[in-house]
Amino acid sequence: MNNPQQTPLEKLISDRRRIQQECTIQERKLNADFSYIQENAGTLLLSGVSALLFPNTKAKSKGTESNRPAQTPEVPSMSLGFADYLSVAQGLLPVAWDVARPLLTAWGIQKVQTWIIKKLFKKKK
Repeated sequence: MNNPQQTPLEKLISDRRRIQQECTIQERKLNADFSYIQENAGTLLLSGVSALLFPNTKAKSKGTESNRPAQTPEVPSMSLGFADYLSVAQGLLPVAWDVARPLLTAWGIQKVQTWIIKKLFKKKK
């Protein structure tokens, strides 16, 4: 007769297979999300920045509210705090550094060149 209860080894093997299947499914979902982000990175960045800088604060007139169907719920607008702006700034730091690094390098090289030239061609009194 078949033993309906699994041995500990069989339980471990079945758990391992189940976890591997779940990992594969999650990996596919993450790959799909990352490919979407890569394809739409510019649009996502611009829409996120514009939503942070220009929140939708238009006042709605009473006439337009009565014309709307009752099925679309209003999304409450949230005010942004200092922490939200700080997290956005923290996310943009690598981009800012990539822009500023060549400028700082060129400025530093120019300062070193002028310093060396002044030292080499300094008039002695």
